[in-house]
Amino acid sequence: MIMKKFTLVAALLLSVAGVKAQSFTLDHDTTKGYWISAGYTVDVKNNVNNPGPFSATYNWKMITYDFPSGWVLEGTCDNNDCKATSTPGLKEGTTSFTTYPVNSGSAGNFKVMFNGDAAPNNTKATVTLDIANSGGGPSKSATFIAYKSPTGIISTTLRHDDEVLIYPNPATNYIDVVYSPSSDVKSITIYNLIGKVVNVYKVTDKNSARCEFNTEMPSGIYFVRVADSKGNVIATRKITHQ
Repeated sequence: MIMKKFTLVAALLLSVAGVKAQSFTLDHDTTKGYWISAGYTVDVKNNVNNPGPFSATYNWKMITYDFPSGWVLEGTCDNNDCKATSTPGLKEGTTSFTTYPVNSGSAGNFKVMFNGDAAPNNTKATVTLDIANSGGGPSKSATFIAYKSPTGIISTTLRHDDEVLIYPNPATNYIDVVYSPSSDVKSITIYNLIGKVVNVYKVTDKNSARCEFNTEMPSGIYFVRVADSKGNVIATRKITHQ
């Protein structure tokens, strides 16, 4: 009888450990929304997927943010609750916030609310969150971007599942390369169609880099190669220079 009780207790402990060890996935490492028009808030969304077998809660904390003049961060939310920028520790990244439970086999939605009413056209604002299972285990980072087009008005909201985003494309004078901080991006190289290096950009920012074109760079098709600190290629994208 004593042995049976011990076995039952051990099984329960293993069950609890299983809850703590649950993994999760994000729909996107980097997700982007377009500001639509005056009076609208851009809700840039990203799902946190709980494969189970137990319900789970998640902690999120702001790691970095970049808000050029005119952009406003209105809050960060899960499925049921929003934390406004007046919440202590939000923008400083000194406080973790716990989400409402996400059922096994379900997705919880994180979103960052941006307002670009007063922002100049052709600018962007970014927020990076660190997301972790509150029961323990490794965390993941997700970058949320709001972009205001050169014309100031775009009729749709888009979400991208690429770890590396490059825009505008076609491009005229520069490209912005946006990536997850976990990518450890250190260099961006532009090649022409015959594989000749046109320019190399050293990266210092954890979230994004602006690559300005050489004034003598001819119009045409180019390839952009993004590499990490060890020289590993993270992504290759094709762009058009007008």
